[in-house]
Amino acid sequence: MEKKVAYYLRTSHYLMNISTQVDKIEEGWKVYKDEGVSGRTEFSSRPSGKRLLQDLKDNKISQVKVLRIDRLGRNVQDILDTINTIHSYGVPINSLSEGITTLDDKGKVTPTTGLLVNVLSSLSEFFYHQNREKILNGIELAKKQGKYKGRQTNSKEDIDKYMNKPKTKKMLEMLKQGNSVRSIVRILECSPNSIYKLKKLSQNVLN
Repeated sequence: MEKKVAYYLRTSHYLMNISTQVDKIEEGWKVYKDEGVSGRTEFSSRPSGKRLLQDLKDNKISQVKVLRIDRLGRNVQDILDTINTIHSYGVPINSLSEGITTLDDKGKVTPTTGLLVNVLSSLSEFFYHQNREKILNGIELAKKQGKYKGRQTNSKEDIDKYMNKPKTKKMLEMLKQGNSVRSIVRILECSPNSIYKLKKLSQNVLN
């Protein structure tokens, strides 16, 4: 069976125009398209992303093409995980706009890819610690102002664990972008109380 070149496209509710990605499609490519899917959604949880990973596992794909690396995700760690998963099948990723091909003809990671992965890894760690520091500073400020009551007795998870959940990160991202509570509830199918809880915990992050 002849292997196919896979072309992955993604748009979210913030980016509805997919024509710039569609225009790049060439004859013979197998297209995987996730529309209305946020980049914060793990690649393996997206309908077409999941189908692409299965075809890679079934040895049906020779190369994965994207318009830009950010089509794989907006979360740094998820991008790294996705790149490593695709590489585990010996398949290179080609970013058309950025002119990057992640593996050479011998299946080895190119110097450019090595640099990209190192930068992404460093950014992932940096943003984690930056976010954690802001939260802790916010808690300390709330304590000084007498507004911090601490974790509720019926809570079973610490703040770090809660703030690093994919859904919590998405809620925080949408809050920072100015989305209303009602729109976040509708899009993410979460409760209003969870959003108000997050706003209270991360007040210092949003300011």
